[in-house]
Amino acid sequence: LIAGSEFIEKTASAMSWTAITMGFVGLMVRWYESYLIDVEFGHIPVSNLYEVFILFCLITGLLYMYYEGRYKNRSMGGFVLLVISAAVAFLLWYGFSRGANEIQPLVPALKSYSMKIHVPANFVGYGAFALSAMVSVAYLLKDSALKRNPDGLMAKRLPSLEMMDDLSYKSIALGFAFFTIATILGAMWAAEAWGGYWSWDPKETWALIVWLNYAAWLHFRFSKGWRGTQMAWWAIAGLFITLFAFIGVNMFLSGLHSYGEL
Repeated sequence: LIAGSEFIEKTASAMSWTAITMGFVGLMVRWYESYLIDVEFGHIPVSNLYEVFILFCLITGLLYMYYEGRYKNRSMGGFVLLVISAAVAFLLWYGFSRGANEIQPLVPALKSYSMKIHVPANFVGYGAFALSAMVSVAYLLKDSALKRNPDGLMAKRLPSLEMMDDLSYKSIALGFAFFTIATILGAMWAAEAWGGYWSWDPKETWALIVWLNYAAWLHFRFSKGWRGTQMAWWAIAGLFITLFAFIGVNMFLSGLHSYGEL
């Protein structure tokens, strides 16, 4: 982004694709190794905080690379990849300091086929919301740069405001659709595991807050035609709401979803 070099941009894209591929291979190997320990022990690697953080990195990376190719613009990678880099740093700390990389057996409530659909669908939502928030950061920087110095680095190198606004909207719409599916599947799974569709567990409550936040975002986009900086700020705020639902609940609250404690 700073150098404006096409070679560096292509190298960064190639490195990102390589990292995503290696990440997926790593998850598949982890899945296979869980069955090597014991056939009854084996499970899809989306059962704890360590595993879903890897899934979050991969899904966010895949979504970004898809939109990078679709919009034919690599300059937003410098913002979106910051979220993934932060998640990787957390994974390194979590693995080395807490031994979280050890494969653990499933608790009884997680022994369901629903986990294979509910968790990945949830993280498509989380990844899309993170992507939208970081694109919104780039949007605000570009908007500010255009007002201060139209010939500055950010004003020239970042894509148009219209493109970033459109990308933010499409990311939230995609994430909202998958998050809705995940919430419905989660309610069905809860009925199977705990005997009720909804129990106002902290994780469920915060999932509802996330859903309502983005439902409101889309509502105002459609019905009021809201665009621009106000929606960009809202998308960034939405990332913090989502982050609390994702990890804050595990840190500060306890409930039925106690599978990802720090």
